[in-house]
Amino acid sequence: MDKRERDWMVRQEIRERRRMIQKRKRQNQLIRRGLLAALCVCMALFGIRQAASGKAYAKDRKEERLSAMQEPDYRGAEGGGLFCQLAAMTVGQARKEKDTSQEPREVRIVIDPGHGGKDPGTLWKDVYEKDINLAIAKKLVKILTDSGYRVFLTRDSDARVVLSERVKLAEEQQADLFVSIHQNALEKDTVTQGFEIYSSSRARSEELAELVRSGLRDSAGAVDKGVTKNSDLYVLEHTTMPACLVETGFLTCQEERERLLDEDYQQKLAAGIAEGIMKFLERSPQAEQQFLDSY
Repeated sequence: MDKRERDWMVRQEIRERRRMIQKRKRQNQLIRRGLLAALCVCMALFGIRQAASGKAYAKDRKEERLSAMQEPDYRGAEGGGLFCQLAAMTVGQARKEKDTSQEPREVRIVIDPGHGGKDPGTLWKDVYEKDINLAIAKKLVKILTDSGYRVFLTRDSDARVVLSERVKLAEEQQADLFVSIHQNALEKDTVTQGFEIYSSSRARSEELAELVRSGLRDSAGAVDKGVTKNSDLYVLEHTTMPACLVETGFLTCQEERERLLDEDYQQKLAAGIAEGIMKFLERSPQAEQQFLDSY
């Protein structure tokens, strides 16, 4: 399957998923409106019944005809009014909850292109790690954005951003996950190639890393060097959400370096990482709750 066919299939899958979401949202809205209408009818009928009971009580009190003809009616009206008010309050509260449920907190993703500016990262044969990191990150952001997610980049140009600022952005945005993109190198080894992933010790970070690993293996077909838990890396140690760092290849290997400079291969890497991220989010407790609230 060539790149055009794969991209077309991805776009079709995204469109179909969005159509299903919109259809289920409309069905859910109709169900809720029907329930609210039924509730109003029940409360109104209950109020009418209370009013009728008040009139019957007044009729039975013949010895106090004048007061009985007024007071029970008053009581009945008061009873009916009270339940109508309760019905209105209930409907108002239901609408408020409905509005809230229709606007669940959006999923937020932070993508971190490693290095930048005066910090080039690995430099090999005039190839800068920082440039490849940013190129892959931008392609990844486009895929995720087109799929409906809100995505933040720690840098979107050749600028130096200190590690603490990268972490700060993720924390301030209350990101649901953090993925950092880097390139590898072995000074005395020009043969080793492949991608490897580091995960933090935070809950579900290893799950995120394994899903990204699976996506990269399927999409890019690169050598899989596995997942390693490593919280010594600053961005993994200090972020509080699920996080992983992806080393997409070795710049010291000529064969892999040439692939990493190729835009089509960069697109495959981005598609693989995106696939892992989306599968992770589909499994997350927040996604399940958002699914229940939205459908």
